[in-house]
Amino acid sequence: MACLILLLAGAVIGIAVPAGPGWDFANFYDTGARVAAGQLRDIYDPSTPIRGASPQGIMAFWGTPLSAIFYTPLAWLAPGVALVFFKIQNTLAYFAALLLLYVHTRRFAGDSPEAQSRFGALFVFLALIYQPFWTVYRVGGQTTPTIVFLLTVGLLTHTAGKRLWTVLCLVTTVLIKPAFLPILGILMLVSGARFFRDATLVGSVLALTSVAVLGWPIHREFLAVLARGATNSFPWFYNSSLYVWFDALRVIFPAGPAGAPSPVITAVVTGAKVCVLLLAVLVFVRSRAQVWVPAARRHFDFLMAVSFCLLLSQTVWEHYLAVLFLPLAYLVAVRHHLGRSAVWLIWAIFFLSVWQNLIIVKVLRDSLRWESFVALLAVGLLKSGPLLLFLILLVRHRAEMYATYTLPPWAAAVAVPAASVLGAVPAGARTR
Repeated sequence: MACLILLLAGAVIGIAVPAGPGWDFANFYDTGARVAAGQLRDIYDPSTPIRGASPQGIMAFWGTPLSAIFYTPLAWLAPGVALVFFKIQNTLAYFAALLLLYVHTRRFAGDSPEAQSRFGALFVFLALIYQPFWTVYRVGGQTTPTIVFLLTVGLLTHTAGKRLWTVLCLVTTVLIKPAFLPILGILMLVSGARFFRDATLVGSVLALTSVAVLGWPIHREFLAVLARGATNSFPWFYNSSLYVWFDALRVIFPAGPAGAPSPVITAVVTGAKVCVLLLAVLVFVRSRAQVWVPAARRHFDFLMAVSFCLLLSQTVWEHYLAVLFLPLAYLVAVRHHLGRSAVWLIWAIFFLSVWQNLIIVKVLRDSLRWESFVALLAVGLLKSGPLLLFLILLVRHRAEMYATYTLPPWAAAVAVPAASVLGAVPAGARTR
């Protein structure tokens, strides 16, 4: 109860404090205002005036052209009022996702009242200290809470074998944040022909509709933005990617002409990504040798798709790590079936998440000199720490993770209607 009160109090304070009006909030507010003003062609140029007035900020918009329409309601309100409503929406999305995730994972924590009570307290405590959840209040609101909610619903529906619901959740996720496209791509590869067909059909219809309604030129511009984003790498104070600590190599291998990264650094990062990709193949291939019920396999596939999306990404903003809470919540629930080393890695991930705080990052950036190899390596490891430790967890303890999918709750799991899933009915509550 103490942690829950602190969680609620923190959310209320985050909403009430008008932080971030020129940050991420401005990105979405200006995009909605441009659409409302009939300036859809300008959504990827943050410097253009809106109805002759200066925009709220100058941050680039990375969403799909069709998703820009989602933000028009913000433009109906004054910026200060829209800021509050946007943060309220973020809070509701996070709390809804956490509630669904808690009800889903608690069945794996044990049947006794003490085990359930202990897990409930631990779940709320971890949600309280998990810093990526709190970033949205500092930057004026974000769409990441909506993504976390959509992925949570997608996890539940995918586990229940409801393909269309899952596809709709994932396609909407990609529509809002194309950076999460690998989740859909991975699941299309590992979830069978029917899932591939449904995802292809829904995605194609949506893409053709978007082009027909909004025109090809704006989509051509979006693809150019997407290509730039896929190759750009941001420094440690913006980035929590697994690869950000390689930036320390810039001290030894300086940038080339026109600021192009050294070929050595490019080769190292590319090699690291190939290794992560091979690990993903290994994890999925080895999982196929396990004797699991279909619901357990779909659950595992979804969590691994979320995990490897983050592990493969060149840029991971701090708030993107919020989606890592999905696999972490499951691992916390089954922690008694993992080895001590694995559990300590999980606790270390939560500890390092605290250091993703934007205020702490700003203090570190402003108060210390970051010019030496050792300093850049240390801060890079600090920022990439959560994903680096999660990668180590997959490498060293994936067999223990596999074993959790043979626990009694999975043995009783059956596909249930989507309405029951969204109503938080445990998967083992019905039998065939």
